Amino acid sequence: MESIKKILSSIFARIEVKHKWQQDFLIEIFELVFSIQGRVNYTNLARYSKYNEVTFRRNFKKFFDWLNFNSQIMSLAGVDFDTVIGVIDCSFINKAGKKTYGLDRFYSGVAGRAKRGLEISTLALIDLATHKAWTLDVVQTPAKLAKKEGKQDEYTRIDFYLEQLQNNLSALQSVLYFVADGFYAKTKVFNALCSWNKYLITKLRPDANLRYFFKGKHPEGKQGRKSTYGGKVFWKQLDLRRWQSVGYDYKYNHIKIYTQILNSPYYKRDFKVVLLINTRTNKYILLASTDTNLCARLIVHYYQLRFKIEFLFRDAKQFTGLMHSQARDEKSLHFHFNMSLAAVNLAQLQLANADSDSTIHLMNSLVRRAYNTRLVNWLFLQLPQLRKKAKLNVFNPLHPDSDDKLESVLNFGCLGRA
Repeated sequence: MESIKKILSSIFARIEVKHKWQQDFLIEIFELVFSIQGRVNYTNLARYSKYNEVTFRRNFKKFFDWLNFNSQIMSLAGVDFDTVIGVIDCSFINKAGKKTYGLDRFYSGVAGRAKRGLEISTLALIDLATHKAWTLDVVQTPAKLAKKEGKQDEYTRIDFYLEQLQNNLSALQSVLYFVADGFYAKTKVFNALCSWNKYLITKLRPDANLRYFFKGKHPEGKQGRKSTYGGKVFWKQLDLRRWQSVGYDYKYNHIKIYTQILNSPYYKRDFKVVLLINTRTNKYILLASTDTNLCARLIVHYYQLRFKIEFLFRDAKQFTGLMHSQARDEKSLHFHFNMSLAAVNLAQLQLANADSDSTIHLMNSLVRRAYNTRLVNWLFLQLPQLRKKAKLNVFNPLHPDSDDKLESVLNFGCLGRA
């Protein structure tokens, strides 16, 4: 398995990192994230590192181009930016205290309600070939922003999320479709993406105000223009004869798919609407795409892939310390959140490059092996006689002199192939 240091050296050769000390610091911190026990915070990082706690606190305040860094990771992973879709979503971060930047009440999906803490807005790309999500950019939502769409001149959370998208448009030129959950079904979002020549796929309310287009003939003898609309959609008394049946979902064979192009008086635009009916419960959900020519099955497929971003949040919270920051200022928090999710990208790159006969195919096993490697490396440095016996001046599990017994030590506690 390719080492973190080797991967980072390849990335630093592609991006502009002027100072050697910053390269060394980033190599150290990404090696530590996977190889230490406990929380990924200043105090615990210093326990296992050659740097002290003050060094970590000072360097977390410094700027780093995370957007370019994450883009290079995806390039090394072989991601084709012409075959990706964009996903934007938020995640709640627990945080105690009163002086931390961005403290406010944000919605927590786990709790099912708004809680006091922090929120990060994450822009990710999903590779349509591998169905893997990759973090591109992470920003922290400021406090005291209006939660609803608000008036035309009022700056809200939606405006902040759109600003994140706009700031990253240079890296999203080849991305045509964006997927987001029902919270982003807002007039501002539709208008902004339309102005950027992008399309949004999202979820609508089950009682969405939509109307059919009139497809009949103009009555003979009737003066005036032909009718544009053919009546409101009544969801409680839905006439499926006016919908095109697509068939059953390939992934869930109890979900029946219908589609129709409808107009929304509220959003003042047309949508390609996909109706998904659960034949077991008779419940339904509505998906909508601003691209009225997009295939209904692709709309369903892209929206199903949206959930892949949740795996990034899961792995960052479980393995790379997304919830562990001791920082309170904006710059340090920004560095910590981006570092945590960039570490997940690095882990995915390592797993993707792992040999087919390797036992490391899970995030849990990768972290376990990284800890074992660091511990054994430390033991070799502390016990010169053992190091001589192994004939390794610097421990490297890929060294040709490394034997099977040493490999078994490194893989101790690792799970096999899933």
